[in-house]
Amino acid sequence: MIPAADRVTLVDVTARDGLQDEPRIVRTARKAEIVAALAAAGITEIEATSFVHPAWVPQLADAEALVPLLPPGVRYSALIMNERGFDRALAAFGGAGFAPGSYDLAFVASASPRHNAANNNRTIAETLTFFDAIGARARAAGVSLRAAISCSFASPWADETIALDTVLEMVTRFDAGGCTTIGLADTVGKASPQIVDATIEAVRNVSDAALSLHFHDLGGNAMLNVEAGLRRGVRRFEGVLAGIGGCPFAPGAPGNLDLEALATFVEAHGFATGTDAARLGAGRAVLQRALDEAEPLPAPHAAAR
Repeated sequence: MIPAADRVTLVDVTARDGLQDEPRIVRTARKAEIVAALAAAGITEIEATSFVHPAWVPQLADAEALVPLLPPGVRYSALIMNERGFDRALAAFGGAGFAPGSYDLAFVASASPRHNAANNNRTIAETLTFFDAIGARARAAGVSLRAAISCSFASPWADETIALDTVLEMVTRFDAGGCTTIGLADTVGKASPQIVDATIEAVRNVSDAALSLHFHDLGGNAMLNVEAGLRRGVRRFEGVLAGIGGCPFAPGAPGNLDLEALATFVEAHGFATGTDAARLGAGRAVLQRALDEAEPLPAPHAAAR
């Protein structure tokens, strides 16, 4: 048996982060096929959708329709940003027969004040207050929460610097609110291994929560950042089939870290992921077919992209 220290969990976010920035809308049944292909390839944790207002992310407007189609045997998560999203997610997962605690709701905030305003439509302080209320409700309902901090390492804007104290304050609030995992995201692909290393070290000093890393690839640094995370003991990394996606609210955000390349890289460093390379490749083909037949976004949204 491979020791836990030598295992790395690959969390796939294709159906959410990968598709949210596409100029097309993939049919719900096709999304379920993508998820099923990932499960068949050995991916055990999948972020399947987002319960945000459809006007903001029309690509994921079918969240309630998708959840009942999700195949068993995987731990699913879904993104939320407010209590309305929390309510929708609980109703969808509960209605599909998922017991509280068998799935995760992921609350997202950004360490960039400008990005947080664009993505969450409120200040960081206001966002954390929203989280406090959701955290209390989740604990009362037995619902598992995790958190993700966008722009943990760098801002989309050259004239804005990410304050490490802001990241640490957010980690502390999320930890106190009961989040089992806290994700640090390099939303715009500008992080360096040195910044990743220093941030993880600082976070470890204020929280014992499990850490997950999410990288976007700009200039080839993503794998070096993964390596920095591995050295620091991080054993959870997020990826996307074919490296598609990004953030519609972060100017210049590049594609996500390719899931297949991530699996290959991690395994080459001596870690086990439990994934099947051939089946991951088959999943990429399922994704491509789904994109080929997807419908274009309505004109206003397409123009906004």
